[in-house]
Amino acid sequence: MKVFEIPSHIPADLVRDFDFADMRDGSDVYAHFKSLHDEPDIFFTPRHGGHWVVTRYGDMEAILMDNIAFSSRHQTVPPMPITLTLIEWDGDLHADARKVLAPFFSPKSVSNLEEVARNLTISLIEGFYDHGECDFVKEFALKMPIIIVMSLMGLPDEDTPYLMQISEDIVRSTDPEVQGAAFQRVFDYIANDVMPKRRAAPGSDIFSAILGAKIENGRRFTDEEIISFGAVLIAAGLDTVASTLGFLTKFLAENPAHRQTLVDDPRMINNALEEMMRRFHIANIARVVAQDMEYNGLTFKAGDRILIPTSAAGIDESRYPDPFRVDFERGDKRTLVFGRGPHQCIGSFLARTELRVFLQEWLKRIPDFSIKPGEIPIAVPGKANCLRYLPIVWPV
Repeated sequence: MKVFEIPSHIPADLVRDFDFADMRDGSDVYAHFKSLHDEPDIFFTPRHGGHWVVTRYGDMEAILMDNIAFSSRHQTVPPMPITLTLIEWDGDLHADARKVLAPFFSPKSVSNLEEVARNLTISLIEGFYDHGECDFVKEFALKMPIIIVMSLMGLPDEDTPYLMQISEDIVRSTDPEVQGAAFQRVFDYIANDVMPKRRAAPGSDIFSAILGAKIENGRRFTDEEIISFGAVLIAAGLDTVASTLGFLTKFLAENPAHRQTLVDDPRMINNALEEMMRRFHIANIARVVAQDMEYNGLTFKAGDRILIPTSAAGIDESRYPDPFRVDFERGDKRTLVFGRGPHQCIGSFLARTELRVFLQEWLKRIPDFSIKPGEIPIAVPGKANCLRYLPIVWPV
């Protein structure tokens, strides 16, 4: 490990060598994060430039709720190479930018997208159904959500593969050079292709709304902010839904009794979805201490970064009884899946809709499926935990 000088305000007995993105020799993403519960509730690691790690649901929720003491200006560990419009803004500027997006993610707008999601889901399934097998990640999980976002943004279908790879590099990579190159590609795409077309012929899509919006006492977004805004939306289109699709499908492939429950009674799908999302939180986000402060007896200094691995929140036994067990009738449905506080995911209703539609349409057509014999799914931790490879088979 690279030598790192521990800041003087960090107690020596709270230093641990933990890298959230490295399972070492492990193979279970959630066993990796469950190990955090063997550590102090809050500790410091020298990894990724040095940062605090909170391990329990209660502290994660408290920090996410307090956007005054804990800034969002760096939402990831390590920090992104640029400041991301909207998600890394605080205060009134964040609220103004969020208002621009709000109409596109309202229940009414999402209800119009539900048919798009349903038709897309059916089309993707029918494209590989007769084969009796697929790599679920490449053939479904990475395609469905980003195509929905392409529709929202009014972008042409033929650009999907190009933007999908960019999104992968932004969301999945922990290499600053890979991220930087991906951002540059999407910046060039938005600046040279999307923005000139929207300015010449505005439409009813998100990009047109951003170009026409006014924030901060009447000013408009700068070109740099618009480009960053677009990059955030494209990456977000892949992030939560694609990752969650993978973990849900892997669980159902490995647990036929749970799967059969949903086949027999599709009315259970909403409850099942909330419970499976609880079990498989995927986001590991960050905050920055805004000013010197005391928190639970610890000294936080302005600029300290704090990792909030919500992957450990859903399996915290101090929050959920028997947390590893998936119980579709579990009563407590409150989670941190979509964050909490002012930065709670604005697209949560759309994400739930996409996931619900997937379960409905997939289980109608492929009620019996399993992991392909002799193959091993590949799951990895990161800013968003994900499945890189999920080979499944079914009888045709």
